[in-house]
Amino acid sequence: MVKKPRPPAGIGDAGKALWNSITGQVADDGLVLDVRELRLLRDACHSADDLARLEAELGSADLVVKGSQGQPVVNGLFSEVRACRSQIAALLKQIRLTDEDAGRPLGGLPSTQAARAAANQRHHGSAYGVGQAK
Repeated sequence: MVKKPRPPAGIGDAGKALWNSITGQVADDGLVLDVRELRLLRDACHSADDLARLEAELGSADLVVKGSQGQPVVNGLFSEVRACRSQIAALLKQIRLTDEDAGRPLGGLPSTQAARAAANQRHHGSAYGVGQAK
């Protein structure tokens, strides 16, 4: 069984939950994250903490606030929350959680990438396609 890495110092509850979720899945599948992947995951965990703080603030904030000209506008926290969620998704996508030996995707792969890998496996005997090395 693969040992699950400990959460890095300085991340909060939301970040630890994300860390434990991803590293638990990876360890259960017998995989190990490399240094680059651990850095991406750490950054995603910090963003998850930022998102939790933003969502908590947004929960008690007005949905519509006054703009610079006194007009009603949507609270800017909404765009920050959306940006934070997008950043987390982009960071996790870069980790590319796949089991290359088994040629099967783990939970982190979008369905289009999973379908492409499966098709390459069926047609070329490799999840990478013809003439491509692992």
